[in-house]
Amino acid sequence: MPIYEYRCEACGKKSEFLTFRISDEVDPVCKHCGSEKMVRLISRVRVIMSEETRLESLADPSKFGDLDENDPKSMAKFLKKMGREFGDELGEELGGDIDEIVEADMEEEDRSKESGESADDTGLDSSPE
Repeated sequence: MPIYEYRCEACGKKSEFLTFRISDEVDPVCKHCGSEKMVRLISRVRVIMSEETRLESLADPSKFGDLDENDPKSMAKFLKKMGREFGDELGEELGGDIDEIVEADMEEEDRSKESGESADDTGLDSSPE
């Protein structure tokens, strides 16, 4: 049963439509604003996995080899990877939110360096408790 994705030209949001056969015609209407101005997207193939399988894959220690918990970019890369594993369950905006957090953290580090403060002086403690 194929799922087709469409982006609304009016509001810009994605909508998915399930068909029972590839030959079934889809008349897409935006689920968000009701517009009929929809553009079909080329989507990646989805493989259905159980939540347990996804969690096991994330728990594999070999996947943490390049993770540096003190590096915002490294953490962002890991969080995006985690988001891909969980698909839409974490929301479409996850990637943008992570980028904003990393950018804010890097700006804070730059301000700290300019003022001569260390991370400990700013109240940002990177050591685990």
